[in-house]
Amino acid sequence: MEIMFLVDTNIFLEILLGQDKKEDCKKFLNENIRSLNITDFTLHSIGIILFRYGKENIFQKFFEDMLPYIKLLSLPIKLYKKL
Repeated sequence: MEIMFLVDTNIFLEILLGQDKKEDCKKFLNENIRSLNITDFTLHSIGIILFRYGKENIFQKFFEDMLPYIKLLSLPIKLYKKL
């Protein structure tokens, strides 16, 4: 059985913003590159934060570099209505 990971926004932001745990996050992503999933909400959140910091070019590069390796998931709208 293959293990899949749902990766949180903060894992990517740690790297993209050059924060303290970026090396640990890079290692995790590199070791599991074929088993990564993110939600559309995560992608949107990364974009908002990077745009807020004026790093639009980093968001585009992130998107182009990562999209071939990760599966993008979308939560059903019914789930949002229940929350």
